[in-house]
Amino acid sequence: MDLFVLYEEAARAWLIELVVTYEVDASFGGAVSALRADSPPIGMAWDPRQPGQEDGVSLLVKAAQAAGMVGKPEEMTITFEFVDDGDEGVYCWLLDIVAPKPLKIATLSEAMAVLRELDLHRAGIEAGVAILCLAVQAANHLIHQLSDYIKASIEPGGS
Repeated sequence: MDLFVLYEEAARAWLIELVVTYEVDASFGGAVSALRADSPPIGMAWDPRQPGQEDGVSLLVKAAQAAGMVGKPEEMTITFEFVDDGDEGVYCWLLDIVAPKPLKIATLSEAMAVLRELDLHRAGIEAGVAILCLAVQAANHLIHQLSDYIKASIEPGGS
């Protein structure tokens, strides 16, 4: 069974490049923007636990998979989903499976306060690595749950 894996050393180098690009862009007020519209807005002080950073978390997870910093089964992606509930908001992780048939499964929703309580190792690059670790853990957890469900449903006596 293929699982998700974080290539941590490569991810750190990639995050350093993202942070430098973001900081240079910010220091020139966006006038020399080398940032793409879908680039995660991660600077040295980026803290994904702060309100309003949900899009940054989502963009980071998506970009890391596209850049190959997170190894994954070809037919799957993991996504950070934030829902503004009028309070602090809630989040979950979504595992999108394209083949052999489209399927989307999700972790249970958690209050954003839960993410804010996690030790995400300070800010900036370390926070980015911590978020990618969480994404990989969530994806692999969902794969295992799906595998266990399938196994139980085909075993004698299973439903």
